[in-house]
Amino acid sequence: MTDPISGIGGKALSAIKPEQKKDDAVKNADSLPQLASITPNLSDEVKLSEEIVVELNRAGFDEVKIAQIKQALADGTYPLDPERIAQGFTDIEKLL
Repeated sequence: MTDPISGIGGKALSAIKPEQKKDDAVKNADSLPQLASITPNLSDEVKLSEEIVVELNRAGFDEVKIAQIKQALADGTYPLDPERIAQGFTDIEKLL
């Protein structure tokens, strides 16, 4: 028998043994410890430094400007530079 993935001779892997019925596999799985009984540690806490908090508060965005850009894109009046866009793709491809 060949491996269905590689095509090289060998035995194919199966979660259920050929001589084992599906119902038997389910019964055996029920006897395993359940992962649901594991509870997360809720005492973990992350505290940001004051500098980070200041930067996060300052890093907002201009909702009015975003709305204007969206409207210009919808109207077809937003200035697009095809050469600049193509250069950006070229730069990304060089990184790959």
